[in-house]
Amino acid sequence: MQPNRMQPNQYGSRISGYINKHKVSLGLFLAAYGVFYLASVIMSEWRITDWGTDTTTYPPLVVNTILPRSIIAPLFFVTSIPALIIGATLLSLYCSRGLSSLTVENRERVSIILTAFGFGYVVIGAWPLGSIVNFPWEWQKQIANNGSLFTWGLYILGIVVLFVGAISLYRCSKIYHQKHPEFYLEQ
Repeated sequence: MQPNRMQPNQYGSRISGYINKHKVSLGLFLAAYGVFYLASVIMSEWRITDWGTDTTTYPPLVVNTILPRSIIAPLFFVTSIPALIIGATLLSLYCSRGLSSLTVENRERVSIILTAFGFGYVVIGAWPLGSIVNFPWEWQKQIANNGSLFTWGLYILGIVVLFVGAISLYRCSKIYHQKHPEFYLEQ
């Protein structure tokens, strides 16, 4: 009797099914990982131009590590950007696909999170068109010091997340008012 072996396409469909079932939790985990570690690297004044140099003169990272900072900062930077993008994409896909009257509550909450974070970064954080001298907070200057491609990439991601969240929130609101017309008519 031969052991039951899965075919490659069965394995891929199981992974795809797992991702579809846990899209929100995976998206939130990846986005939170990306934001936390990207912020810890940026706030420690590490820059892309410091890649490969010893950075012992800079303040320590938020996370204490055993490995030297010249290895950990680039590692956190390289892994946090894709995690942030993949997490935001998973959450955006969750909000924009399959919205029905049965799924409003969960998608509405994720839409609120996306709208809040997109709005927060676009309005408070980015300002990529301004002069670096005019930024009121130090962390804004540190983001801009990593180059225009990085700054504009975060800004565009913030705008996309804001629009996806706002549009899904609007769609959730319309479905809610269709399900509960009595609340709409009282006002």
